[in-house]
Amino acid sequence: ANQHLFRTTDGGKHGALISPDLTRKTLTVPSNLDPVTAADSAITTARRGVIYAIAPSRFNDHDIWTGTDDGLIWHTRDGGKHWQNVTPVALSPWSKVGMIEAGHFNADTAYAAIDRHRLDDYKPYIYRTRDGGKHWTEISNGIPDGSFVNVVREDPVRKGLLYAGTELGMYVSFDDGDHWQSLQQDLPVTSVRDITVHQDDLVIATHGRAFWVMDDITPLRQLDAQVKHADAWLYQPAVAYRIKLASFTGTPLHRDEPTAANPPVGAYLDYYLKTAAHASVTLDILDSNGKVLRHYASTDKQHEPDLQKINATPDWFHEPQVLAASAGMHRFVWDLREAALDHGQSPGVWVVPGTYRARLTADGHAYTQTFTVREDPRVTASQADLEKQYRLARQIETQRVQIATASKQAVGLLQQIDDLRARAPAGVATQLAAFGTAVTAMTELHAVPVAYGIPGSAPAKVTSLHYLENALAALQDAVESADTAPTADAVAGFQKQAAASQAALAAWSTFKSERLPPLNTALQQAGLPVLKL
Repeated sequence: ANQHLFRTTDGGKHGALISPDLTRKTLTVPSNLDPVTAADSAITTARRGVIYAIAPSRFNDHDIWTGTDDGLIWHTRDGGKHWQNVTPVALSPWSKVGMIEAGHFNADTAYAAIDRHRLDDYKPYIYRTRDGGKHWTEISNGIPDGSFVNVVREDPVRKGLLYAGTELGMYVSFDDGDHWQSLQQDLPVTSVRDITVHQDDLVIATHGRAFWVMDDITPLRQLDAQVKHADAWLYQPAVAYRIKLASFTGTPLHRDEPTAANPPVGAYLDYYLKTAAHASVTLDILDSNGKVLRHYASTDKQHEPDLQKINATPDWFHEPQVLAASAGMHRFVWDLREAALDHGQSPGVWVVPGTYRARLTADGHAYTQTFTVREDPRVTASQADLEKQYRLARQIETQRVQIATASKQAVGLLQQIDDLRARAPAGVATQLAAFGTAVTAMTELHAVPVAYGIPGSAPAKVTSLHYLENALAALQDAVESADTAPTADAVAGFQKQAAASQAALAAWSTFKSERLPPLNTALQQAGLPVLKL
């Protein structure tokens, strides 16, 4: 558009005129403009405006709204053959129609954001019509003076949920614009020029302060009187997608790089507590059969990296997620993995797409919601393929944890031996050293593991606990690295490693039962603590 509206049906190669000049016919000089400035213009014609906003109907291809920057709103229902001037009576010249939003639920509904700051009027103006423009209602209650409005949008899912971008930030209305409240959150105080709702995310464009995204606005769509008066509430989660991100993308960028964090992958579980919980808040994830796959509690101990011991900058470490028990709105993200069999020492296996339940328990009351996990839409693997992948990954994890448990026992014994050798009599010290040498020879483990970044020796044999633990971990990573059925090599590889693991576990069990009791007897006779598994 310029002063006229044009239509193209071939991707912009040609344009057809479908409107007359829709701007004001005569020039009106604003009262706040002095005569010298008003005369300082290269334009000598009476018309000065342009069509600034175009809003096609979501119900009829021939139904179009337009707004001009000199304060006119027009409406056509027949593709431009006939136009009606539906400008609100209160709209004076130079009231810029910054944006028109055609209704998502009714063809006769539209919303218009009006900007009058060129007239030194910084008040917010939003207009709503429900009868095709015959009558308009101003709906700006709750937006403070000084925040003139640039854009208004209607949520495509919940009727009456509106978003407004003003010169000083974001606002939201839950009652079709009758009342507004701040949606500023962590935004900078800046001019918001455009808004779009992309599926479950709210996206805004600011004037010079970047694009911003509010990930997963399903709680906004569910807020109502029942939620407001509840002591606690678990919101219906949105669909969660099983998307596997790259595990390593290089060294984290320096803090002075202009980057933003990607949203976490998983199921977003939002809940509300009117007051702080008196006891622990828990969150359980259950499968369709009622089996608990993950259990979280607000009293869980968080393992933050020890800055005295870490061998990389803190940027490399993820901040632990905390299940909050304080009053207010909270979000917890389930990573779509089952609980690890080694109790959190490594990530558990990915769940398959399907139906799951979230159960929030606060002060003795349980709140449950069902939600869906879907596959990455770019993946073509079948459900049967993913279930095969899950079963093999679970088998590998089970075997790996058994080996890891044995490895932990071996390292623990070696550490105890190091502590006791300095205090033991010569004969017992020799026995301890011989026992430690035998443990290391069998497992290829050491009391002090090789530090990160320092190359260790290659394994001498493929039957040691050290080799098997790493081999199984690598195999599990390979099986879960892509969403597909396990390869024949992966299946054969597991069969080979499983047989070797069972043999190694049997050998370790025999070694402990034959070699550990005599050594502990010698330690007791020397008045020293016995070795414990």
